[in-house]
Amino acid sequence: MNIFKADDEVLRKIVPGATITKSQVRDDYMEEAGGEYINGLSFNTWDHRFNTISDDIASTPWLVEISIDRHIWKVIGVFNVKDGTLYLVTSYTNFLVVQRKIQNGKYTHYMYPLTINNVASAEQLSLEGIGNNKVVAEKRLKEAKKILGNDFTKLKRTIIITYDYFDDEAVNGLEILVDKNFNVIDEIVIPEYKSPSPDDDTTRYDNQKNNVEGHKSDSIVKWNANKAKRPTTSEENNNVTSN
Repeated sequence: MNIFKADDEVLRKIVPGATITKSQVRDDYMEEAGGEYINGLSFNTWDHRFNTISDDIASTPWLVEISIDRHIWKVIGVFNVKDGTLYLVTSYTNFLVVQRKIQNGKYTHYMYPLTINNVASAEQLSLEGIGNNKVVAEKRLKEAKKILGNDFTKLKRTIIITYDYFDDEAVNGLEILVDKNFNVIDEIVIPEYKSPSPDDDTTRYDNQKNNVEGHKSDSIVKWNANKAKRPTTSEENNNVTSN
């Protein structure tokens, strides 16, 4: 028995945009880019997803678009004012990465403040007793109010919609309900978009989790520990730049 039920009306507005794939965007993007280089295709695909969701909810008076500005990029939240549910869309892999960061004490991702009104942790792993918890809680509340504006007073809970994007298909659609600390407490399969692959879903999700948990560093460069470090000259020091 699920703790929450899927809202089919909301899914009909979100799923068509969330399931857009790179192949659907590629030709238009290459024409816009004016050449063969498509380094920004992934970001452009997410732009198409969010813009499509925005267009699809525009004619529904009880759905409100929440524009979430992260300075260098934007995402969309879909707020159901009838029941106070906020929906966020991301890939399943990204969800796992964000979950790991939050549970390790990195609270900068926008999903963290927006799950502030979700239920308390079933495992009682709250911030109580942890240093600076009051400061973190205050920042979280301030950020949530900044993102939602007047709609914050209506927020009851936040649900995260995820997909795997595999072989240029959107598969394994899920609605995920997390607690205040981003632990999964319930999930519902989006049936129309369940994976057509014969692979066992549970095994695949376990493999994804293992890959995310085993990722120790975001660094692209892997240094050879046995290689002697070359001394840096004063001239080189003056020409160092950071990414």
